[in-house]
Amino acid sequence: MTDDLAAPSLPGASALADDPEEKFTDQGRVGYGRLGRFSPLALGLLLVLVVGGIWWIQRDERLVGPVPGRAIGEIAPDVSLTLLDGSPLRLAELRGSVVVLNFWASWCAPCREEMPELQSYWNDVQRNGEKTVIVGVGVRTDVDADARALVAEGGFTYPIGRDNDTQQPGIGPVEAAFGVPSAYPSTVVIRPDGVMHGFHLGPLTAERVRWLVDEARQSSA
Repeated sequence: MTDDLAAPSLPGASALADDPEEKFTDQGRVGYGRLGRFSPLALGLLLVLVVGGIWWIQRDERLVGPVPGRAIGEIAPDVSLTLLDGSPLRLAELRGSVVVLNFWASWCAPCREEMPELQSYWNDVQRNGEKTVIVGVGVRTDVDADARALVAEGGFTYPIGRDNDTQQPGIGPVEAAFGVPSAYPSTVVIRPDGVMHGFHLGPLTAERVRWLVDEARQSSA
């Protein structure tokens, strides 16, 4: 079996193998092996492109993609949510503000790390009088007592509700309406005109939330 996978012999290969010092010297040269066809300049440019690509992906939150099951540029579904204090919230009534719709669960470690960041940004919004609303949507599969305990212990004051206004098993109606995957935290950003601007999977920092909100606001101007 190993004979079938043997590498083709090269001139001087046996001599090179017999001289460990020479072998080490060759391996230390730039362009040794499979990359030997590239010059040091080409390798440097390739490295710059790779690093630049990683930076750009981390910078542009929307590269995660559109809302699953929905398309960027569509009007967001008009959903309703009962907040933890018992008051109703209807998404259509938030027109004129950028809406950050954040799906979370108490058993989700990244969600627990993200919520203080959302609260920090919410404090800035309240202090500056910005037209931005963060809405926390506790997923239906969470335990109600655990979700409420997390919110109380964290002192989170932005609007938070539970997506359990249904008798049907599985995901809640808000999560179903947006087609959000069962992976948390997931965040949908909605422009002031009610159009879905972007989707982010994974935890956000306060700084990145602001970047997304500013971009959504500018795109609807």
